[in-house]
Amino acid sequence: MKRQEMIDLAKQIRSDEERPQVIPPHPPQATTTTPHVPTSVGDVRMLCHSPIDAAEPLPGFISFHGGGFISGTPEMDEPWNLFLAETANCHVLNVEYPLAPEHPFPVPVHVAYEVVQWIFQHADTLCLDASRIAIGGHSAGGNLATAVSLWNAEQTDPVPLIAQILDYPPLDLATDPADKPFFEEAIPAEQARQFNAMYIARAEDAYHHLASPLYAAQLDALPQTLVLTAEHDSLAQEARQYAKRLQAAGVAVEHQEFAGQAHAFTHHGDLDAALQAWHRIADYLKSVYRS
Repeated sequence: MKRQEMIDLAKQIRSDEERPQVIPPHPPQATTTTPHVPTSVGDVRMLCHSPIDAAEPLPGFISFHGGGFISGTPEMDEPWNLFLAETANCHVLNVEYPLAPEHPFPVPVHVAYEVVQWIFQHADTLCLDASRIAIGGHSAGGNLATAVSLWNAEQTDPVPLIAQILDYPPLDLATDPADKPFFEEAIPAEQARQFNAMYIARAEDAYHHLASPLYAAQLDALPQTLVLTAEHDSLAQEARQYAKRLQAAGVAVEHQEFAGQAHAFTHHGDLDAALQAWHRIADYLKSVYRS
């Protein structure tokens, strides 16, 4: 597929985006502000969700939305990020990173890390406790979150991320999606190929550890990790493998698989299962903030 054809297809997919089909059963008691962060590709918008009447510095959760690297906005996660802000008593900062194919790998990773660095540099202004900031994301956002964690661990002066939360992330962009486990509810292999091709402009980059974190050689410096997988998701196998590799490297890992659920179930699945997953995330955040 030629570049312009990719761009046209991505725009069509974006125009068909849906808001989450499952939302919290009760309106969260939290507020939203919209700071803009200067980056190498221009200002990046960020939704900052905070508990109502938050006064003292609170811990933070930097989150990246899903969308196959080519679509999505922070608003996709807004109802549940407001839920997390209230339930975990933290600031949730959801980043609108640049999308492929206009911005293929490694641009989204680089920009995501620039935003993370900016957040730490401006923690006082954001009323954040810089010693208690976690990172995470859903689907493609989970890939970006752990790519940022990996790149951060390689720096001479890394920011002190205390945990990462990876929700049904794609972690192996090198393996043909048709060779991954098949489920009727899973992302169709041809669609997954299109998403990967739009994000990975050069075939050799599919094996780069910041594109496919499953291939990372060094994992021991990563923060404690929560991995959530869906049983009927073709991406679950690679996330399970990543969790096992993290454990083998000495990283504290918790993994929970949701039986009978498909990819993106936290946004478009059964409300009970979604609520269980979001409470799991909130409880994990509360736990790491206490420790």
